[in-house]
Order: sequence, then structure tokens, then C-alpha cells
Amino acid sequence: MGLGPFETEEACRAWREEFELEFPVLPDRDGVLFRAFTNGWVPWSVLVGPDGKVVFSENEFDESGFSSAIRRMYERPSETKPAERRRVASARCTVVLGGGTGGVVAARVLRRRLPADHRIVLVDRSAIHVYQPSMLWQMVGERRPSEFVRPLESLQRRGIEFRNADVRTLDLENRVVGTTAGDLDYDSLVVSLGAELASETVGGFDDMALDLYSREGCSRIHAALQELDEGVVAILVPAMPFKCPAAPYEAAFLAEAFLRQKGIRRKVEIHLFTPEHTPMPVAPAAVGDTIAEMLAARGIHYHSLFTFQELRPETREVVASDGRAHHVDVLLCVPPHRAPEVVRSSPLLGLSGFVHVDPRTLRTEYEDVYAIGDVATIRLPNGMALPKAGVFAHAEAKVVARRIADAAEGRTADNTFDGHGYCWIELGDGRAGFAGGDFYADPEPQVRMRRPGRALHWGKVAFEKWWLRHWF
Repeated sequence: MGLGPFETEEACRAWREEFELEFPVLPDRDGVLFRAFTNGWVPWSVLVGPDGKVVFSENEFDESGFSSAIRRMYERPSETKPAERRRVASARCTVVLGGGTGGVVAARVLRRRLPADHRIVLVDRSAIHVYQPSMLWQMVGERRPSEFVRPLESLQRRGIEFRNADVRTLDLENRVVGTTAGDLDYDSLVVSLGAELASETVGGFDDMALDLYSREGCSRIHAALQELDEGVVAILVPAMPFKCPAAPYEAAFLAEAFLRQKGIRRKVEIHLFTPEHTPMPVAPAAVGDTIAEMLAARGIHYHSLFTFQELRPETREVVASDGRAHHVDVLLCVPPHRAPEVVRSSPLLGLSGFVHVDPRTLRTEYEDVYAIGDVATIRLPNGMALPKAGVFAHAEAKVVARRIADAAEGRTADNTFDGHGYCWIELGDGRAGFAGGDFYADPEPQVRMRRPGRALHWGKVAFEKWWLRHWF
């Protein structure tokens, strides 16, 4: 059932007919239900169980996650005896899935805190770690890919086993991870597989869009900006959620500075299309207002609450659900995000389409199984989800590694994640902003943005150098 907050019955009927919806859409004329179930964000998804209790109420939505949750609500308890748990090998073993920010930090901290006879195994389909924030500099020619990648195999000299393999199955009852390089028994499991980029779900993506979230895409963006003489550059966010909430805005600022320095800024329009109602909407309104003001000051057209419908490569148009079409010459696109296939086909899949975890311990509902970083969903006190960002994956990894190590060594596991985080906002021209604070604060995150400047830009550069040197 759909609800139209502050809408009339006629408007809801017209909306239902326009989109050929098979379910009823009812008016919430006075916004009573809207205020009761949401924090003012639309769209908002609510799942009510057979007993009339709210199972899920959040701004994130994933059809596969909802469908799985609904099936589980109506499934009859199995009368078959649970499968006998496989005996784990005598040598204790912690398996870390994913070699991104969270996975690398978790593996390194675990190795430092556990004895040598406790195996630490990191599994990733890629042979390299990519420091992803640097791709924004790559797109304007300020970084070469070789400068911000590191071989995951190098972790082996630090006592961490590396398996370059795909993760195929998660047998959580028997504590076995199935990979293309063989099965791994585990005592504890850290799922840090990140979010899968699903550009194939956007028709015409390969023919028209440039992937803002890949090294190959950023190389193509740089080439396209170099070749451009005039026209329209656009940044498109077709769907929520996406990792690094500042990235589309940073891309707009960096592209604007690049084109200005090239001397063609007056001949190029820059547009940013996003379903968000304000930049970085999880933060207090003042942060979003500040970024929106900076966009306006730089002549960047900001299209908030943009409901994407399709790409039309033949006419190079971005089309909204209301039929409005915008011509674009160079399109930078954030691919839709989803959980990796192995998670989507496992019991870990939550209603949001990602893995739901305890906000403090990052533990899933399965014993000794944790999920961190972009693959996880954490609901904040205001009902929204914690942003998917490397800074949170980094902090969560430390907490989980310490909890696993303490439990393995018979110590009290009392480390918890406090919800603090921060991010730089690259503005071009050698300047950056910086926002940070307590995202777990109630009733809403307490985040403050510092005045942009050159020192903050160099702080971001210094952090990049530290990261690649410290963890590898």
C-alpha cells in the first residue's frame, strides 16, 4: 500500500494510474501517518508484520531484501533437524572477506592482537587494494592509478594469508565460507565485501555514462573533460544509497575548477542531479545548506529530489520520472549500489538490501559473524542510515578486530563503535572543506563543517599518503 502525505484522493489516484501501480495508494491528508513513521524523508518504506507490529521503517529500500523478509515472516518453522555443525580445524582461524578499507584494517589489527598460531585469512576477488578517494583526483589528472593501489599479496609478509578468489557461499550454521580457491572453516567471520556497483541496471549506461566510481571510468572522465570545448557536463545519482556521500559534490567542484582553469568555463554548463533533498542529507541542515550555497556560487545547477527514469543515449538525454529531459554532453554517473551476490543469496540479507548489524558491536544475528563498511546497514536514531564511507569502515574494523581478539583470548570484549566520523570535501583550486562529528547523536547527528581552505586540502593529501604507507 502506498501513502501520499498531504495529498488528496484525486492526486493519489492520478499517481497510481500514471505509474500503473497494482497496489492501492491512499491519501494521508494531514500527514499524521507521515509524521508518525518518518523523519520527513521521502520515499520511506515501512514493513508491518502479520501481528500488526512494525518490522522495518527506514528510508532505504531494496526489493530483494523486502521480499526475503516477507517470505521469512510467513514461512512455517522447519521440522527437520538442523544440520550438524562441521568441526573447525584445530588451528583457530578468523576469515576476513574483502580487501577494501574495512577488510585491510580488520586483518592488520587482528594479526597484531592475536598469537601467531591463530590464522588470519583475507579473501578478495581482486589482487589489489584501491584507495578510492584518490579517484576524484584521477578524474582531473592529479593522480595516476598506480599511485593509489597496493597489492593485497603484500599483506602476507605481515603474517596474513591472502586468497585471491571469489566468495561463492556462506554456510553460517556450519561456519564455512565457500570460495573459488576452496572452502575455509572459520571461528569468527568478518564480512567486509563492500557494495557492488550495478551499472548494468541502468539502461544505456555503457553507451552514455562515465563511471565516477571506477578507475577506468575516472580515466575516461579525464579524457572527456580534456577534449570538451563547450556544452553540458552533468553528475547523476540515479539511486540511493551510495557510498561516500560527498563524492558527487566533490566531482562537481573539481570538474568546475578544471574547466575554469582550462579557460572554457563560460561555455560549459554544469548540472548535478540527485534524489537527495539536500547535499549530505544525514548531516544537519546547515551542512547541506552550506554545500548548496557553494554550488550556487560556482554556477553549478543543483537538481535535488530528482527522480531518475532513464538514459537516452541516442539523444544524450537524462530523463526524470515526470518526463523532463536534460541534454548532456559529458555524463559522470554514480552506479546504483547493491550488496554482493553472495550476501543477497544468504540469510544475512536485510530488508534494506544490505546486512543489518548491531550499531555498537557490528555483530550480525549469527554468532561470531560481523559485518562492517558499505555492506552493512546501521539505523541512526533519526531513522536514517549511517552513510557508507571509508571512515566508518575503518573505525568499525578496529572495533570488530579488538572484540574478536579479546573473545579469542578470554578477555572481556567491551570495545564499541561510537558513531563518530568525518570527511573532506574537495573543492578544487587546492582547497577543501571538512565535516565531522557524532552520527549517533539523538535526535539527529551532530556534525559541523569547518571553513574551507588550503590547509584542509593538504590534510586530505597527507591522510592519503599515511594510509597507503601505514597499512601496507
